[in-house]
Amino acid sequence: MRQINQHGQQKSFNQTGFSLIELMVGLVIGLLATLVIMQIYSVFEGQKRTTSGTSDAQTSGSVALYTMQRDLQLAGFGLPLFDRDNMPLKCATTSFDHDGNAATPNISTIPIEITNGALATDSDTITVRYGTSPNAGIPVLASVVTGAVVTVDTNMACASNDVVYLMNLTTGAGDCRMTMVNDTAANLAANPQKITLLNASNINPSKTNLACLGTWNEFTYTLSANNELTRNGIPVVAGIVNIQAQYGISASPNGVNGNQIARWVNATGAWAAPGITSVTCDTANANRNCIKAVRISVVARNGLLEKLPAVSFACSSVTAANPTGVCAWDATSAAPLNPSAAPVIDLSNTANWNQYRYKVYETIIPLRNMMWTKARL
Repeated sequence: MRQINQHGQQKSFNQTGFSLIELMVGLVIGLLATLVIMQIYSVFEGQKRTTSGTSDAQTSGSVALYTMQRDLQLAGFGLPLFDRDNMPLKCATTSFDHDGNAATPNISTIPIEITNGALATDSDTITVRYGTSPNAGIPVLASVVTGAVVTVDTNMACASNDVVYLMNLTTGAGDCRMTMVNDTAANLAANPQKITLLNASNINPSKTNLACLGTWNEFTYTLSANNELTRNGIPVVAGIVNIQAQYGISASPNGVNGNQIARWVNATGAWAAPGITSVTCDTANANRNCIKAVRISVVARNGLLEKLPAVSFACSSVTAANPTGVCAWDATSAAPLNPSAAPVIDLSNTANWNQYRYKVYETIIPLRNMMWTKARL
């Protein structure tokens, strides 16, 4: 019987799998690849955030500017051509109790008003006023007055609850009043030469012109605490952080150059409350009939805070050409006869304001209803 030598046979074992060093090298390569991927992803996300936020700011700014422009270009509709010799824009009175109700606000006939922000960081407020009747510029003579009923050539331009403008042809600018149509559509149609007014007292027959202005609109554009552009307190568009505006004034209401912009002025000093007594207009002499245009800038903000510091800067200059930073406009663009500084945009009341990105939109809005009357103001 053979004996097996248990120690005579030896088996050889080959190494298989990964060594510890190879595993560590693989982990390092994987970590480096992950780091690169995350870095690319972070950069991409930052670019996407900036792009999408900037797109939102562009949309908000353009919508805000378009909305304001549609209203502002109608300023004074119905007033200028009312009467070639006795125009409402010549009237010394600008505020009227049209409905005899002390609880309701008076009507103002100033076509457009800018209220400058109280603080440097505040936005301006813009108020525009205009009528709605396409026949408001055609006056009719009040020939007979019986109680509240006025006999006229025609009442075709009048509707129930219309605002009515009255001017005495003898005393002119010293006797202007407003009331309302207190009649029904059926009565106005059945009696085309009569109008029942809410207040017909003190109308001098055959010496008083009247015109129905339709609904007298007054819209105020301002910013809310939530950075929303509001129209009479109703939000229109979000993401608006600043509005600045200036009057474009002529050197005089009338004359050959009555519609030429002589300078741009802020609504401060004499122009905080322009009257009608100045024969010429400049920074110290204000006449509301010299206002031929308004220039506005709307600042929209990307709502996402940038991780990098200081991506935006204050405007480098409000007088020099080609300014940099968040600027209302280049003061040398659309240059008037007299150099005019652009308004200051101050956003410093917002924490980390310079870590946001901004879009500024600006435009010039001619007040065509004022420009068409340059020879009569």
